[in-house]
Amino acid sequence: MRAPDDGPVLDAAARSAYRRRLADLDAAAGAADRSGDADRSALVQAERAALLAELGRATGLAGRPRRAGRDAERARVNVTKAIRGTVDRIAVTAPLAAAHLSASLRTGHRPRYEPAPGGPARWRL
Repeated sequence: MRAPDDGPVLDAAARSAYRRRLADLDAAAGAADRSGDADRSALVQAERAALLAELGRATGLAGRPRRAGRDAERARVNVTKAIRGTVDRIAVTAPLAAAHLSASLRTGHRPRYEPAPGGPARWRL
């Protein structure tokens, strides 16, 4: 039995609130930069980066809202964690291969391998 779709991860009101906060942070970053307050600027940039990361997790391909189906989302997260963990284990003995895999593996709704430029022409096992 398939679990029902719970709707978007972030609703329209939440996305609007994120946009407003990002605009506020942009203004605060500009003010901090103009006044030479490096500490305040760093704090603002850190919060901005955190908000953008959260928005990135809530959006899918082409910026469309990610749907929050319980089973599909759980599977997507678990596959991503398993792939990253495997690449981390590969890095211990083959750091170049792990770097190539990190740059070439795409996760999300449909995980895939897209060879990054400069990778190996052939794999030798």
